[in-house]
Amino acid sequence: MVVKDFKLVAVYGSPRRGGNTDTLLNRFLEGVSSCNLLDQDSLKVEKIFTSNLEISSCRGCGSCSKTGECIVQDEMQTLYAKLIDCDFLAVASPIFFTTVSGYLKAFIDRFQRFWALKYELKRKIIVKENRRGILISTAGSKPKDIFDCIKKVMRALFDVLYIEYFCDFLFNNTDQKGDILKNQKALGEIYDFGKKGLFLKRSDD
Repeated sequence: MVVKDFKLVAVYGSPRRGGNTDTLLNRFLEGVSSCNLLDQDSLKVEKIFTSNLEISSCRGCGSCSKTGECIVQDEMQTLYAKLIDCDFLAVASPIFFTTVSGYLKAFIDRFQRFWALKYELKRKIIVKENRRGILISTAGSKPKDIFDCIKKVMRALFDVLYIEYFCDFLFNNTDQKGDILKNQKALGEIYDFGKKGLFLKRSDD
């Protein structure tokens, strides 16, 4: 099985470049680039750095509940198209006060439009099937339940985009920049996940 014309969107939620979640996400992408189940000539990887985006927060105006469109015209209009068309979505964020970073939360809130389309207007504008997504996160806190909130947020995002929450890579007690480099098991695990193309395989494969 070789998959052609595969589009992967990687969303960086951390404002810190080269941090722990960035390192993990990059290792995953390195693995994907070596995956022999993907036609590398047609593999398209799109990176979105949320801290670089010129976007407004959701206004809660309710316009999308009537039209299915967001009234705010900014960079999100282009980003919507990318997430509608992708086959795989990887989202990485450190834990900020038990949830995603502020930059990523503003990005996610703007997908209220897709909640309105799915649950209020009953309109499905996403035609691609078998879309999958993963969450990558690190936290300085030791308790493992520190990730409970961020998983709920990610499930909500994936749900409105008709994306299966395939799995997550969550590493607590990882706070200072570079801490993840001490965890070679974690780096190897996420690299192997990308390289083996486990997210491509179906139950009937």
